[in-house]
Formats: sequence, structure tokens, C-alpha cells
Amino acid sequence: MTVSHWRLGTSGGEIGTSVCVIGGGIAGVSAALWLGRRGVDVVLVERGAIGSGASGRNAGFLMRGAADNYGAAARTFGREMARRVWSMTEQNLALLRAEGVEALGSYRRVPSCLIAFEVEEAGELRESVELLEADGFEAAWVERGEDTLWTRAAPIGALLNPGDAACNPLELLGMLRAKLNACVIEQQEVVEIRGDADGVFVRTTDAMVRASRVMVCTNAYAPSLLAGLDGLVAARRGQMFAARAPGVRLDCSYYANHGSEYFRQANDGMVVVGGCRTKFADVEVGCEDVTTPGVQGALEQFASRVLGEGLEITARWAGTMGFSPDGLALVGPVEGAWAPGSVWFCGGFTGHGMSTAFVAAREAVGAMLDGTPTLLSMSRMGREHAAHG
Repeated sequence: MTVSHWRLGTSGGEIGTSVCVIGGGIAGVSAALWLGRRGVDVVLVERGAIGSGASGRNAGFLMRGAADNYGAAARTFGREMARRVWSMTEQNLALLRAEGVEALGSYRRVPSCLIAFEVEEAGELRESVELLEADGFEAAWVERGEDTLWTRAAPIGALLNPGDAACNPLELLGMLRAKLNACVIEQQEVVEIRGDADGVFVRTTDAMVRASRVMVCTNAYAPSLLAGLDGLVAARRGQMFAARAPGVRLDCSYYANHGSEYFRQANDGMVVVGGCRTKFADVEVGCEDVTTPGVQGALEQFASRVLGEGLEITARWAGTMGFSPDGLALVGPVEGAWAPGSVWFCGGFTGHGMSTAFVAAREAVGAMLDGTPTLLSMSRMGREHAAHG
């Protein structure tokens, strides 16, 4: 979003802090929480309200994994890297449970299920189950179920992740925010980051934040602030709808067609359905917050196939995700007009922020403050600006 000259002001004065976190989604709130627990003075700046971006616009899946299946991840990253990534996402959920996520009214301890309608994907998911079990993960291959999906659409089979969960993502963010020991500034757009010998200066629409370090957690929007992320974080739009679904029962959170489509049922019986982006990949790019007839129509057709007719759609929305080149999150320092190592990035979650960001933010804080190695280091991208990671 651009900011006009007329909107810029100085009414907020200058605010001093040790670390300025930019972005109030799941990654930014988590980073501020971990920093505060280290005794670090923190200011968190969010251009809208906490959770107003992608973190409040997703399906609320708290699931294990990152790629569309474990076998694909093993081929892409290598078996050991895949194992470590899947372990990290399990740890993400374990940490959230330790924070009290199970006490939320919207929390649902429900397996996630990767379903196959085509023989090829069924083979990949069977292979993934075997690899997961061999690497010490609990998983199962299932060919039948009793809920609406199985009686209506009859998939070939599915990979079941039994330890997963789901929740209202905004309720989760509210829980984490309540634990913050930080100054939270909402409704302030960050328009510039610059540095000098005295530190890093974050200019917002009404104030200037002076910090020793900055952690940028704006995901898809980060390249507009950090030119060094060009080519590393791509903005991709996702669309969803929510609907009343009389007679529908879903016992799992479902992913279909290599993760292209996804759907689940909330505790109140409402269903949320998202995806179909890959069918319109050439236009579902950028940060514009709009729904489109093509994607929404495709979502309705998909929902009719797997859930039946008679859905009463109550809301349609879009959200912008930050995609990394290899599908894994990115953590590390970014070069620019500031001292080396003073501006960091944590993002590029590629649609898996809810499943990764809490633990990724902890790793980002450890890397920034202590130099602790992180599995998600941007140095794997082979870019000069990430060499400090």
C-alpha cells in the first residue's frame, strides 16, 4: 500500500527500543513474544489491526508438514531435511499447546488428511506414509471413512496425520497477543527503514521508531520494505469462502489435489473452503485484496463435488501469502542502508504460516540475538545478502 505525502506526520514523535518488529501476524506476534521472554525491549508495528493480513484470513489448520506430501519433500530437500522440517512443524504445534491453544473455544483436535482422487497422487501418498513411518512419525493410509467427504466423493485413499488440530486463527493470535510484554502500535504503515551509526530507524506514518535491530515479519509485503528480498519472496493470493452446510460432517481437516484445495469444519458446524489458486496461477499474484469470479466459481464447483449441494455461503475473502523459492520459510539478516546484521527477515511461509511461524520466530530470535544456527537460514538460497546467516 502506498502512503501519500499528506498522510505522513510526526505526531507520534520518536520511540526508542531495542528491537522493532514489523508485522502483526502470527510471525510478528510470535517474534515479539519470544523477544519479550528474553527480556528484550520490543516495539511491534502493524499497519492495520493485529491479524488483519494473511494470518487472520487462512483456514486455521495446525498441521504437520510443509510441502504437499512427505515423499515430495524428501525428493526436493533430501530425506534428512524433510525429516527435520516435519519435526519442526510438530514442535510448532507442541509449543502452541504449551501456550494454551487447547483452551480456545475454537480449538479442535482433529486429524489432517491428504486425500487422493487420482491414482498417481494415491501412489505418492502411500509412499509418504511408508517414509513417515520409517522416519519415526505417526501416519496412516486410509481407504474409507464415515463423514460426508467419503460418502459423497469416494476418494481413492488418504494420508492421515492423526496428531494435528485446527482453530480460529484470530483467536489464536489474540491468545498470543495477551501474553506479549511489548509496545504494540497498530494502524501505522511503515514507509521506510534506514540506518546510521546510532541504529536503525523505522519511519511510520506518524512516528519514528529508533532501534538497535529490526525484525521484518510482513511476509508477502516484505520486498516493498527490503529490496534485498526481491526474487526470494513472491506474493500469491489465496481465496476462500465460509458456508452453512446442513447435514455435512467432516471428521478431518482435508487437503486435496496436492494441497491445491483445502476444507474443514469449525466447531459451530460452518465449513470453510479454499484454494483453486493453481488453476488461475497467472492472475492470482500480487497483494490486491479482492475475490474473483473465476476462483470463487471453481471453489463452489469443488465444494459441490465433495460436500454436496445446498451450501449457504456467508462470506468470501482473499489473503496474500508470501512464497519462497523452495517452499520453506526464510530466516536471516538482509543487507541494506544499515549496519550488517541489524535488519532481519522471518517469513516466506508459502501458505504454512500457522504450522511453522511460532517455532520459526523462536529460531529467528535465537539466530539474531545469539547467532544460533537455524534450519530455515536464507543462506541456503545462495544469495550474497544472506551470507551473514
